[in-house]
Amino acid sequence: MMIMKNILFPTDFSNQSLSVLELYIKNNSTYKNTIVLFAAFEMPDSEQDVIGLDNKPHLQVMNEEFRKGCKRLKEKYAEKIGNIYYKYMYGNTHKLFKNHLEFNEIDEVFFPEAYTLIQPHQRFINPSSFINAAPVKVIREVPVAPVAKTKQVVSQKKELSASY
Repeated sequence: MMIMKNILFPTDFSNQSLSVLELYIKNNSTYKNTIVLFAAFEMPDSEQDVIGLDNKPHLQVMNEEFRKGCKRLKEKYAEKIGNIYYKYMYGNTHKLFKNHLEFNEIDEVFFPEAYTLIQPHQRFINPSSFINAAPVKVIREVPVAPVAKTKQVVSQKKELSASY
């Protein structure tokens, strides 16, 4: 029986983030996961931010290339991905993030140490401080599949000789 897990993966909607996610998926063969792509944004500062063009940064950061990349991952790793979707959060408190994890039934967060997010929007929040205080398991290393020992093949060539 395969166990399903909900894995939260912070993203900046770049190809680099999809590459990091693919390493996790490719090398994690234990579970069929639901991948929850995550981004956090600051609350609007003024009424202008609420009614202006910039009022929905969660919609502005998603691009067609990123969507196609997610679809490609889901198709390529169908046996390892049950679903992949995007959830965002407005606010910057640890309690809000904890509630976000609980509401979305997140089992683990995948956020490698060397993973750096770019800022795709002026109100984008780097989630590092939230994740450091997460009440669930945080995967900090990119899992690497064990390298199978290769057998050394010894070949012997028979010398042909002609006798007269």
